[in-house]
Amino acid sequence: MKRILFVDDEPRVLEGLQNLLRRYRRQWEMTFALGGPAALELLKARSFDVIVTDMRMPEIDGAALLTWVQREHPRTVRIVLSGHTELQAALQALPVAHQFLSKPCDAAELETVIERACKTQTLVDDPQIQQLVGGINRLPALPQVYQQLMQALAEDRTQARDVAALLQQDMTLCAKLLQIVNSAFFRLARRITKVEEAVSYLGFSMVRNLALTVEVFDAKRQPPGFSFEALQQHALRVATLARQIIADPRRADDAFMAGMLHDIGKLVLALRMPEKFRGALALAHQRQQPSWRIEQETLGVSHAEVGAYLLGLWGLPYPIIEAVAFHHQPRAIPPYQFDALAAVHVANCLVHESAPAAGLALEPPDSDYLATLGVLDRLDDWRTLANAQNTALDQE
Repeated sequence: MKRILFVDDEPRVLEGLQNLLRRYRRQWEMTFALGGPAALELLKARSFDVIVTDMRMPEIDGAALLTWVQREHPRTVRIVLSGHTELQAALQALPVAHQFLSKPCDAAELETVIERACKTQTLVDDPQIQQLVGGINRLPALPQVYQQLMQALAEDRTQARDVAALLQQDMTLCAKLLQIVNSAFFRLARRITKVEEAVSYLGFSMVRNLALTVEVFDAKRQPPGFSFEALQQHALRVATLARQIIADPRRADDAFMAGMLHDIGKLVLALRMPEKFRGALALAHQRQQPSWRIEQETLGVSHAEVGAYLLGLWGLPYPIIEAVAFHHQPRAIPPYQFDALAAVHVANCLVHESAPAAGLALEPPDSDYLATLGVLDRLDDWRTLANAQNTALDQE
């Protein structure tokens, strides 16, 4: 049974939550804390699977409380429940909150967010890796993209498409943008995966605040044999190709964003487990095997599951999480259809083929899987697209 801690400084709000969630007593073990200090005492005595907290509270506010939880209980899912008019205050918790909800919140909405967050935890079984990923508050952005973005946001003539074009060059900025715009805080009628649409909805001020929550990449931090710039370049190539080859235009934005984020787990492993990740890379080179297989062998999990785990905690749309988690093993997720997962699987294999990383074994697209989808005969055309894209990008 999942243990959930609800925190608010208003007794009436807590009483309302208790009444609202009464029917979930057999699903969750719920505890209600009146204010930050009371919550802190409870957290010092035991751990919780999920904490749902208000932001504006005396003595210890939501941001401070979640910062403490992140440090002491990094496996705990951290959710902000705050008034819609308190958006700027809620953004103070952006580096340490996984998801955002807006008051008043109905039971079904709260259940969906909590259950999906808990389900995400099943992607990674190792408590140590759960702690490492859960403890992340900032992922780095490329310095040149960050600087160009901040400059563009300061100029009066900049339009949403200009900002989107910059954001699409960086996986960290894309992930944070989708974390915010798809949060239950905004209660949108549909999910957003198109960057320009997200920028238009949130506005430049929000995008600027979001950019301030990431850190600028320090080249000294990358492990030997790993290039953050090369990772970003590969991601952009996969994203572009995935959007080109997907048949359903309604899924094109999902395919692009999933391609952009498919290897974000490598960034997590490189920053949070540098020695083990470097060892896995070295062994992959030595054995001439795909790196994800060696990661599973030596770490018990690959970058695919790690990346999906992080994005799941952040509440990104499920088609993107699914594509990130299974882009090396698409047959793990029936029923089969040519969706974002299939597009990213094919694009990733073909981009690696057209621009191979030195010393790493290549894996072709899963031909049996593509035959089941009825698209195996299109593989040569997609390969031609990948080669043409690679040539064009190399000439820029």
